[in-house]
Amino acid sequence: MDDRYDIIVVGGGHTGIEAAYAASKFGMNVMLAAIRRDRIGWMPCNPSIGGPAKGHLTREIDALGGLQGIVTDKTSIHVRWLNTKKGPAVRALRAQCDKPLYARTHQEILSSIDNITIREGTVTDLISDGGKITGVRFSDGENFSTRAVILATGTFLGGVIYRGDERIAAGREGEGPAAELSVSLRQLGIPLARLKTGTVPRVFRDSVDYKSMEVQQHDESCPGFSYMTVSVNELAHLPCYITHTTPETRTIIQSSLDRAALFSGDITGEGPRYCPSIEDKYRKFPDKISHPVFLEPEAAIGELKEEIYLQGLSTSLPADVQNDYIHSVPGLENARVARYGYAIEYDYVDPLEVHSWGVSKKYPNLYLAGQILGTTGYEEAAALGLMAGLNASRYLLDQDPVVLRRDQAYIGVMTDDLATRGVSDPYRMLTGRAEWRLLLRFDDADRRLTPLGRELGLVDNERWEKYRKREDEIGSLTELLKESKVSVDTVINTVEGEAPQIGKEPSVRTLSEWLKVPGITLEGMVSSGLVNGSCDLNTIMTVESEIKYSGYLQRQQGEVKRLSRAEHVRIPENFNFTEIQSISRESREKLDRVRPRTLGQAGRISGVKPSDIAVLDILLAGRNKNDGK
Repeated sequence: MDDRYDIIVVGGGHTGIEAAYAASKFGMNVMLAAIRRDRIGWMPCNPSIGGPAKGHLTREIDALGGLQGIVTDKTSIHVRWLNTKKGPAVRALRAQCDKPLYARTHQEILSSIDNITIREGTVTDLISDGGKITGVRFSDGENFSTRAVILATGTFLGGVIYRGDERIAAGREGEGPAAELSVSLRQLGIPLARLKTGTVPRVFRDSVDYKSMEVQQHDESCPGFSYMTVSVNELAHLPCYITHTTPETRTIIQSSLDRAALFSGDITGEGPRYCPSIEDKYRKFPDKISHPVFLEPEAAIGELKEEIYLQGLSTSLPADVQNDYIHSVPGLENARVARYGYAIEYDYVDPLEVHSWGVSKKYPNLYLAGQILGTTGYEEAAALGLMAGLNASRYLLDQDPVVLRRDQAYIGVMTDDLATRGVSDPYRMLTGRAEWRLLLRFDDADRRLTPLGRELGLVDNERWEKYRKREDEIGSLTELLKESKVSVDTVINTVEGEAPQIGKEPSVRTLSEWLKVPGITLEGMVSSGLVNGSCDLNTIMTVESEIKYSGYLQRQQGEVKRLSRAEHVRIPENFNFTEIQSISRESREKLDRVRPRTLGQAGRISGVKPSDIAVLDILLAGRNKNDGK
């Protein structure tokens, strides 16, 4: 073989970027293999980052020293707070990015790192020897040896684009698939199945009539995704718009369902449950006429600035039907289509084939992350990529893998869900998947994860100093609120709009006590001058949440502590579940398939009963007692 690398990352999407970047921090000699160098970091679907739970993932990536939040802040053209009228557990940030600039920014950062080599081309084979992956082969016949491989292949494994009766072998539009790599994986004994996703048509900006649409302006009061962001980018801030489908839209689509590739029998993989195509919506909900359509800009500058993304109209219908239903939507009657939508089906590996730290159960130096494990979304992909880069590096350094807990991070919720329950359709992160979501807020990701990132070697000095400064600000502001007392008349003057319901006694309270009254906010106290000094918005959010919701936080922390014992009961790697005769055969088979790492993880396996966990607990206690003699 020509050259030797510590780690070869196959795939240049969000997964591969974070994997390569994380591994480079440990001094690893990394190759990033991408079919096209100019498409590294490309957003093939929606040009946005964030939203409920997904934005939390981006914040956690940033808290651990990753790139996604930083690049999003540098290239955003429209930012909005979501769920502002709800509690802090579900509030989230969402940004539209300039798509070409977003990709180029990632490319520039990776190209500037000495120990990352970008190699353009298609990987066709993984080379194995002695039960490990020892190298990769490219389509031009060139081989490279390696100590570990991270597969971050996105939708490229056996990828096929569907648009009506049109079939195109592709990983995404304009790029060929990695069909031979699928064959190589099967030959290595790694089973593959099929999943489906899709994207929407785009129209030219100047062909849209915006007068009939609801406008959504950029929100100037938002913080950045990254804790390192001092000020947002200087790109134009563009509005988004909302319109809705009509009875005519429904008629056009329902009369054309037989022409949708999704229903022709060609597509066998399940699509994303929470982001269905427009034809799937009308088939499953035939009585629902109006579906929202969000018009989102693809760029503020450059080659895509004239294109608008029609969020909500993902489809596998042929081009002529797409034309017809687009023109049935108010404001799009005369829209000119820039690019048509399509569905794409691809191979993936059941995540039950992988340990919760991302490594294959068959090959100890083969890591998988992102859509190859059945996830959907840039944020999920990037988070899994970061963890794969971290753990592949720790494997080569002969260090234990890192597995984040469910009460520690949304990343921990996702990795546990995947490794414990598998997937039947593309996995999307949702706030409802997290039991302890008040502990996993958008504002406090750094407090949960940056000290760990520093300990692991992911967080550099600049970020660490920024974190320590923020901790000092949080402490100082919290003490100020506890010590300062004001009257009811003073605090009411800080409230904008309707006055809160305030009891008569006591009329003088500390600012922290007033903050617990519904309708009174810390931001209002700061903007009115009741709290002196300039306070960072991230700090305001953290302090307010921890004071206002202190009772709920203490309750959840108590529940986590009560249940933590099971999470600390380790199951030996060589434990033979098939020999446990006192539990059902189904449970034995499922435990042996998943190979849970802890008793807590075993209890989350679907079909494993509490009584089975009680038996397992007794057996593990007896084994530990005997081992201690």
